[in-house]
Amino acid sequence: MAHSVISEFEARRVERFLRDLYAGKLRRDESVAVSGTLDGQWLAVRFELRNAAATLDYGVDARVDLKVNRLRERAAVDLLYDLLGAQFDEFLVSRDPFTGSNWEMVEFAGKQVWLRGQIVNADAEVRGTALLDADAVVRSRALAAAAADEPDDAP
Repeated sequence: MAHSVISEFEARRVERFLRDLYAGKLRRDESVAVSGTLDGQWLAVRFELRNAAATLDYGVDARVDLKVNRLRERAAVDLLYDLLGAQFDEFLVSRDPFTGSNWEMVEFAGKQVWLRGQIVNADAEVRGTALLDADAVVRSRALAAAAADEPDDAP
């Protein structure tokens, strides 16, 4: 069972630090959210870059196996902060994602760290879901109408 390893207070403190650190690179309506969990021996930290218009949501997860890497929780959190901070610094300049949706292993500070991330346009996702839902309703009604036209004793 996963549980949080980053308190709300710490998350807000780190978010403020990142906002100040990236002041010249973040766009006016962008913010970074931070969270972290421990599930068994896997500790994960998530940085999520969002904008107010919901047209950008780049969430990146970095995780490390505490046992394999011989790390304590706090050291693992700090390691993942460093990795994600460096990667986001570069991302904010180029705006090219530094990882994709599949987990990939990277060496960082002599440790094996796993990364994955995904850019989501939340507004486009909502509009796409609405289109798919509308299409599903039309198809469902068509199937119901076709079924109503069939005789009860049809094979």
